[in-house]
Amino acid sequence: MMSVYPEDLLRLPLPAGHTLACRRLGQPGGRAWLALHGGPGSGGGPGLWQGFDLQLQQVLAPDQRGSGRSQPAGSLRGQRLDTLIDELERLRKALGLVSWPVLGGSWGATLALLYAARHPQAVEALVLRGSFRGTRGEVLRLLRRFWPRVSPALVGVPLSQMRPAQSDRVLHELSQLFRNGTVAPQARRIAQAWQMMEQAAALHGARQAWLAASRTEERQLLRQHWQSMRPELLRRRLEQPGSLPARQMKGLWQKYRIQSHLLARRCGLRPGDWDRALRTVAASGIATTWIHGRHDAVCPPGNSLDSQRRLSSLAPGGSKLVLTRAGHLGTEPGNLAAIRAAVHLG
Repeated sequence: MMSVYPEDLLRLPLPAGHTLACRRLGQPGGRAWLALHGGPGSGGGPGLWQGFDLQLQQVLAPDQRGSGRSQPAGSLRGQRLDTLIDELERLRKALGLVSWPVLGGSWGATLALLYAARHPQAVEALVLRGSFRGTRGEVLRLLRRFWPRVSPALVGVPLSQMRPAQSDRVLHELSQLFRNGTVAPQARRIAQAWQMMEQAAALHGARQAWLAASRTEERQLLRQHWQSMRPELLRRRLEQPGSLPARQMKGLWQKYRIQSHLLARRCGLRPGDWDRALRTVAASGIATTWIHGRHDAVCPPGNSLDSQRRLSSLAPGGSKLVLTRAGHLGTEPGNLAAIRAAVHLG
C-alpha cells in the first residue's frame, strides 16, 4: 500500500472576506497536479486523489468557493463561473507554479475545460472524467429517473414526472428554497432527497457495470464494489427528514445551496461556450484524455464521446477517449484504473 504524505491545508485570502482552502498532498517537489472536485458545492475528498501516486506526485485540491473548508461556507456571493476560474489562476500564481496538469471529475471536468480555455498557457494536460455539460437535459434526466418518489413535490408534481418545459421552474424553485440564511424544514427534506438521488444514480451505474461484465474476475470485482456502496444508500432511505445531526444537515444545505444556485443559471455556461473551449484547447495543443463510464447514469457518456470527436477533428492526435466498464464515480474500479494510467502518463 502506498504511503500518503502528510496533508497541508493552505488558505488563500480572496477579496470581500472569502478564503479558498486547498489541500496539498504528496511528494514535495513532485509534479504538481490541480485536482478539481465535482458537485458543485461538494468540496474535495480522498476519492479525488486516489488515482495519484503520492510518493512521486503532488496534488493540489482546492475546495471551490464556499465549498468544503473554504469560507464563508455555503456563500452565494461571487458564485459565478468567471470567478471560480479566476480563483484557480490566483491559486497557481500564489503557489509560484508556471503551469500544471489538471484533473477534473463531473462538474470538475467542466471547470477544468473552461479554465484551460481561459488560461491555456497555465495548463500542461487535461484529464476529464465523467464530463458534465450543464445542460437542462442532463439535469432533467437525473431528476426524472432518480428523484425519490416519496419526497416532497415541486411545481405541483413529483420530480420523477416532471415535463421538460417545467425544468427551468423546478431549478428556480430549488435555488430559491436554499437561498434563505437558515435551514428550513422544507430545505432539510429536499436536501436529504437530493443526496438520495445522487447515491441512487451512482449505485445504478455501478450495478449496470457489474451486470455487463463478462469475465468472471472482473464481474466479481465489480459486484463487490457495488455491494460496498449499498449499505450507505439503504441507511439514507431509512433516515427520517430532520433526523440527521445538525452539523451534517448544515453541510448538506451548504452544498445544495451552491449547487442549486449554479444549476439554475446553467453553471454560467452560455450557448457555444463548450465548443469555443474545445477550439481553444485544440489550438493550444493541450493533450486531453476523456474518461467516461459506459454506464454513467449522472452524466451521459455522449458528453465525452462528442467532445473527443470534436477535439480530434480540430487537432488529430491531441486527445483520446477511454470508455470504462463503470458508472459515474471516479472511485469505481474501471474509472480509477483509467485515471491512474492517465495521470501517470500525463
